[in-house]
Amino acid sequence: MTSSPSLLGLLRSDPKAEALAEWPFDFDTGVARYGPITHVEPVHLASGEPLEAIAKDGGGGTYFLCGAGDGEDRPVLFADSEGSAGIIGVNLRDSLLLLAALPCADRALSLESEGRPVDEATLLALREEEDEELGEAADLDDLPERRAEFLDRLGLTPPPLTELLDRAREAAALEPSYVLLNEHEEAYRQD
Repeated sequence: MTSSPSLLGLLRSDPKAEALAEWPFDFDTGVARYGPITHVEPVHLASGEPLEAIAKDGGGGTYFLCGAGDGEDRPVLFADSEGSAGIIGVNLRDSLLLLAALPCADRALSLESEGRPVDEATLLALREEEDEELGEAADLDDLPERRAEFLDRLGLTPPPLTELLDRAREAAALEPSYVLLNEHEEAYRQD
């Protein structure tokens, strides 16, 4: 039985995929070439489980694989530079799919928590709004094409958006098990 290639390995070996991950999806693995990836302050999980920093975002935040093991089937936690942290995916594959194909997952989950129904059309509209906002802010008019190329280069086929939202919901359910603490044992806010 052959195992699937490492997504981090694919990102780091394909300069175009790595560039797309960094921009516009704000998942920069290229910083690893300059030394270990570190967060803005020393952090650890309250459970004592290991953290492996794998990428940065443009605002000083860090993506971590959580828990024992060396594979990419571990939950991915994102910690921003302002003291908030949360699980974004149950594994790296889902995390990258959510970052690229459903960047509005948090907004959709908020709508659900307010009792508003969220279907495929709602998710598509939310994603189009987010794409338009990013496109205007960054003078970027080809985000759908970049998304498709990024996912294709990693061999990822996005499922229906409602299934991706289910995966975001599953990741959010893991969050209480992954409390991030700073060196003073103060917990990061879980959003």
